[in-house]
Amino acid sequence: MGIDKVKKISYPILLALLLVLPHFVAEGWISIIIEMFVLAIAATAANLMAGYSGMVSFGVAGFYGAGAYITALLITKAGVPFEISFFAGPVGTAILSLPFGWFCVRRSAVYFSMLSLAFAQLMHLIVFTWYSFTGGDNGIVGIPMPALLGSTFSYYYFALAVMIVCLALMWILINSPFGKAIQALRDNPERAGFVGIDVRKYQLAIFVVGNFFLAAAGSLFCGFNQNVFAEYMHWVKTFDITAVYLLGGIFSFLGPTVGAAIYIFLNKIIIRYTEYWPITLGATIVLITLFMPDGVVGFISKKISGKGRESK
Repeated sequence: MGIDKVKKISYPILLALLLVLPHFVAEGWISIIIEMFVLAIAATAANLMAGYSGMVSFGVAGFYGAGAYITALLITKAGVPFEISFFAGPVGTAILSLPFGWFCVRRSAVYFSMLSLAFAQLMHLIVFTWYSFTGGDNGIVGIPMPALLGSTFSYYYFALAVMIVCLALMWILINSPFGKAIQALRDNPERAGFVGIDVRKYQLAIFVVGNFFLAAAGSLFCGFNQNVFAEYMHWVKTFDITAVYLLGGIFSFLGPTVGAAIYIFLNKIIIRYTEYWPITLGATIVLITLFMPDGVVGFISKKISGKGRESK
């Protein structure tokens, strides 16, 4: 059986499983799965830049946190309903990322990565020190939510719907002419420029789009946790998101989603058995990436394709 047939069969089964899952698991597991949904959106968005355009951003946490803070501030400071604030988070972050992206795309490789990190840390510093507006290191707690999304059970289905929509939009983008142009930039930016592609314009566009979806993940987590803290913007959060798409596979669209599930599951299991969970989790991820350089999804895809060829 080829990999394409496996995908066609597995997608409906997985969706049906996710729809009925909350009826058969404890509330604690529902919360864990919601975290997987959030991280899947964030990692897929970061992989739009890293895996599909070759722009490895070390500042993804800054824009993830920006979405959460814009949503939280609109609710708590301006009294804007959650439904509007949730959409305002990604839109506001996309607008915010435009001037940052204008500077970042004028550098390449490690210089782009470091410049994106610098801007993200600047945002973190502002949030961390502006006590009168953002709450500083105390964060914003007790964010009110509409009654419809007040329970973990109901928020699960909201998070599932948001994840499906976000992943679908990103998949359509990647398979569009724009997405093919972005992948051409990744493979050979000089050649892409020679055939008429405006390299910086396309890089800026994918930078803004990627940060839009990163902010969507941040806004989703804001509603789930009903608190936001400056640590959402810290570079450590960038490590979490980067580890996820490397774990799942950067050259597979669903790689980051699979990576998110594995990462959250390993994290929760390891924390339960040892106080040295950061070292244990880090070592586990390193071992997986060393023996599976294409990520878990890439490794499985190769095995399935290899078996398919052997059977012919």
